[in-house]
Amino acid sequence: MTTRSAFTRPTSGQLGTAAEIMVACQLMLASGGRLSSYVPLVDDDGIDVMVHDKVTHRTIGLQIKSWTFLSETRPQTVQFDVGRNTWRDDPALFLLAVAVDGLTVQLEAAWLVPSGEVPTVAQIGAKKMSLSPNPRITSRDRYSRYRLDGMAAVAKAVIEAFEA
Repeated sequence: MTTRSAFTRPTSGQLGTAAEIMVACQLMLASGGRLSSYVPLVDDDGIDVMVHDKVTHRTIGLQIKSWTFLSETRPQTVQFDVGRNTWRDDPALFLLAVAVDGLTVQLEAAWLVPSGEVPTVAQIGAKKMSLSPNPRITSRDRYSRYRLDGMAAVAKAVIEAFEA
């Protein structure tokens, strides 16, 4: 039998799934119920959460990438990798990269990037595209224009995407 002390930290899969579910739930609450979130049974298409707008009756897909801080230390940058084989330019698809404080389970920063703009800000590799934003609020890096502070700002930006 495995003792509890054998578990020192969540796995990367656990952290990623927790972030996806946290985002899906908080989007519904932060939008005042305007947005509904659905999780596909399989994410073969690179969509982790589908978001439906009850006003416009439109739906968008979010690929959610997360970085979870498990200590007080904060690196200069965080890295989000997007597989090139599942990514596509689609006006109804966005990358939502989130930095989460794993100790308080609070969103620290988010970057909402339209699918067509991901290749313009990412480092392109053979199999993946990598984005490395600075998580500090004072950062003025190439990702700053996509940065959102707080889930209310993410919900507002998603609603604006529906209304565009």
